[in-house]
Amino acid sequence: MSKKIAVAIIHGIGTQTDDFALVMEEKIKKQFIKRLKKLKPSVTSPDAQLVIKPICWANIFEEPEHILWEKFQSSKLDYLLLRNAMIHVLADAIAYQRSPSQKNFYKKIHTKIDEKLYELSRETGDEEAPLCVIAHSLGTVITSNHFYDLQQGKRMADPLENPLVRGETLTLFYTMGSPIALWSISYDEFDRPIEVPAKWIQECYPNTGEWINFYDKDDIVGYPLEPLYGSQYVKDRQSAVGGILTGWNPLSHNQYWTARQVINPIVDGLIRTWITINK
Repeated sequence: MSKKIAVAIIHGIGTQTDDFALVMEEKIKKQFIKRLKKLKPSVTSPDAQLVIKPICWANIFEEPEHILWEKFQSSKLDYLLLRNAMIHVLADAIAYQRSPSQKNFYKKIHTKIDEKLYELSRETGDEEAPLCVIAHSLGTVITSNHFYDLQQGKRMADPLENPLVRGETLTLFYTMGSPIALWSISYDEFDRPIEVPAKWIQECYPNTGEWINFYDKDDIVGYPLEPLYGSQYVKDRQSAVGGILTGWNPLSHNQYWTARQVINPIVDGLIRTWITINK
């Protein structure tokens, strides 16, 4: 029986629904199946070799942001639609900070990611399945923090956790429109990123894994990461995403999800990984 790859997709700021990654998921699966059939025609059920789970954390902020917005309904303010959008955008980033309060959204978000990764490991049927994480915008910061805390022993392991949930099988990491560079201001030292691939999976499958950071030069939220970390940790890839209306301005920030320049390299990495673990 062939080994499968677990894929988690994590969104960024703003209002989101559970199907936020549906189009990207379909494109990745379609290309992966096509490539795998061509390279390994004898493989049975090529459509089952990837198990993809989108992780939607936005609903954690949904109620408190709604309550906050309701408090301003009697105020005579201009640009109400923009203000509402700003609450859903800026409030996410502000609230996502470590806090000693009972709300502690930081802890709630990472607990939810733990739960979803556990579900992913069960659906994959392999607690040691290589893990690929695709993250966008603030989701790249959340993902980086999540695995950094695990790798540095800053979070206690739950008895239900397994190698995949503990981040030990993290093999592929793809960041899109990442503002991680902006978070570096909060730290005295910011030159040691998360290890991709993680040590445990690298020992199992040497010379596999990668971290590619996709950014569009017109995206004012996304920044290169090589100047921060060095090319030995992460590879930047400048990618022109978007169409006639969005490809030349900051609206490009939300166009990574379906861009060929993003999908193709991700599928390349998934194919290489699948072949390596199934030798």
